Amino acid sequence: MKILSQLMLIALLIFSSACSVSPKIHSNISPIVDFSQYKTFGYFKHLDTDKRYESLLSQFLKQATTAEMTRRGFTYSDKNPDLLINFHTNIVNKLKIHQSSVSMGYYDYRYDFYYGVWPGYQLDVDDYQQGTLNIDIVDRKQNKMIWEGIAIGRLTQDKLDHLQQTIQSTVSEIFTRFPVAKKY
Repeated sequence: MKILSQLMLIALLIFSSACSVSPKIHSNISPIVDFSQYKTFGYFKHLDTDKRYESLLSQFLKQATTAEMTRRGFTYSDKNPDLLINFHTNIVNKLKIHQSSVSMGYYDYRYDFYYGVWPGYQLDVDDYQQGTLNIDIVDRKQNKMIWEGIAIGRLTQDKLDHLQQTIQSTVSEIFTRFPVAKKY
C-alpha cells in the first residue's frame, strides 16, 4: 500500500507541474540584425489589438512595453522612430481529457497480496481558455520584423480580473528573451 501511495503522490506532482500558471515564452530574432543601430521606438498607428478605438488592452500593453524598452536604453518617439511595435492576441477554447484508473473499492485491501486491483476508469475533463500574446518589433525603414516575443498560457478569471498586472508580468517575461539587456 505504501508503494501505491508514493505513486499517487508522484502522479499528483507531475499533474500539478503540468498546470503551471506561468506562460510559455518563445522568441524569434533576425540573425543579421545589429540592435545597437536602433535608438528610438514607437507603435504602429493601428495596432492589431484595436478595432475602432484604443482598447484598455492596448493601453496596458503599450505601458508595459514602453517600460521594458526604456529600461534597455531605447527612447520613445512618435515621429519616425527606428523601431515600430505591434501586438497580436488570440484566445482559444481548449479541452483536455485525462483518463486515470480507479480501484474497485472493497478489493483494494488485496492489492499487495493476491489478485491485484480490477481497475475502473475515470475521465477528468478540463475546459479552459488559452491565450497567446505576440509582440512584434519591426525595422521601420525596411518594414521588416526583426524580433518577436510570444507568450502562451492558460487564462484564468483572476488573470482577466487583474488584466493590467497580468499584462505587466507577461510583457516582462517576454522581454527576458529580448536581445538587448536592461541598462537599469
